[in-house]
Amino acid sequence: MKNSFHQKAPRIPLTLAQAIKRYLSEISLLKKGHAAEASIAKQWLSTRLASRPVERVKNTNIIEIRDSWLTTKAASTVTRRLAFLSHVYTVIRKDWGYDWLANPVQLVRRPAVNDARDRRFFDQIRLRGIPESECPKDESAWILGSTRSPEFPTIFVVARETGMRRSEVTGICRENLDLQHGTVRLPHTKNGRSRVVPLTPIAKEALRCWVVGKPMRGRIFTIQPGSVTRAFIRARKRARTKYEELCKKHCRKPNNAYFRDLRFHDTRHEGTSQMATVFQIHELAKVNGNVDTRMLLRYYHPDGRELARKLTRSPLGRKQLLQLRQEHYSAAGTSAGSGSTSVNHAGTSP
Repeated sequence: MKNSFHQKAPRIPLTLAQAIKRYLSEISLLKKGHAAEASIAKQWLSTRLASRPVERVKNTNIIEIRDSWLTTKAASTVTRRLAFLSHVYTVIRKDWGYDWLANPVQLVRRPAVNDARDRRFFDQIRLRGIPESECPKDESAWILGSTRSPEFPTIFVVARETGMRRSEVTGICRENLDLQHGTVRLPHTKNGRSRVVPLTPIAKEALRCWVVGKPMRGRIFTIQPGSVTRAFIRARKRARTKYEELCKKHCRKPNNAYFRDLRFHDTRHEGTSQMATVFQIHELAKVNGNVDTRMLLRYYHPDGRELARKLTRSPLGRKQLLQLRQEHYSAAGTSAGSGSTSVNHAGTSP
């Protein structure tokens, strides 16, 4: 007679669609990323695997879907979808009593993701003979001048100045904003840890002007994070169109790099790189919100000329410049002394 302890739990039929819907209502609903997971869930529910029992979903079936997605989607997008399904299977096994169920996603190779970026905003846009009032130097000025959203300019400026995430800026509450001391407290962040972010004078002034006449409690912005991205994309496209029209008007060839491959999240790179000139790395980690310093380095993209100027102004740079000047003066003095000696010899010759 078999030991009842080793007997498997009864198999209750469960389709992948049922599992995903139950996961969304019981697990995902309590998570901060519920909206993102709901969007990913729609993709899996639209596949032919949705009506299939969870134990009949094979790794080969998932590989076919993965390869199909990779033809139109970025590797990072496909990886997130695979990670979601893998977590669903983990919950089924650990929390719902299906401990005998294998996780087919574990046998699926995930595509390599290379999403590191070093894009900085161009700040030297020039067309010879055209004043800056007509052709702003900074890409940011073009984008701000091309948006039609009343909230976007303030959000964009704060994000670029502080390096805060899109959701952190849109979630700022008036009671957490200290304009007297120039800080904003973020009680809920991506990594689950609260932090206090210092405001640059430009960010502080932008927020001060924005909150005038608004309630003293609650969110200061009504726009959602997704709407910020869409507003940015529209403004970037309009800015590129304006730039090309200006070039055409003055018979100039437009630079293909301007306003291309530019995302709203690049404001986080810009803000972090700016803050890095002020704070040490341990202070910058507190401001930026990255626990892992390796992730922090992904957002720090200094310009080579900035590093060269910083090196020249450092104690090492000043010491070496002084040494070079002394060597130059010494060499010049030796040369002058040699010339004087030659003159004296010439004067005393018969």
